[in-house]
Amino acid sequence: MKNFKIFLFNVMLLLPLVTFAQQTVKGKVTEAVGGTALPGVGVIIKGTTIGAATDFDGNYTLENVKPADVLVFSYVGFTTQSVTVGNNTTINISLTESAESLDEVVIIGYG
Repeated sequence: MKNFKIFLFNVMLLLPLVTFAQQTVKGKVTEAVGGTALPGVGVIIKGTTIGAATDFDGNYTLENVKPADVLVFSYVGFTTQSVTVGNNTTINISLTESAESLDEVVIIGYG
């Protein structure tokens, strides 16, 4: 019983350290030319499945983000960008249009 109390004390002592290493990151994603907000941009923490999509105004919020995490911003027709979080709580990104074109287009008609 004494060992359990010591273990429980150590867990309670170290628990706040885990919560201090995480933060909430928010921001806005816009188009580089014109500054138009981009809805539906995928914002994902690299190497995980944790992420969010921007709302109609281009805003996003991610919780429990570590300073060492890298955010990946991706949207169809735009170049993908990666940003290290660091100590930032607000990260605004401007995405540039991709100059790549589609290789082929498939049209399917149902009668």
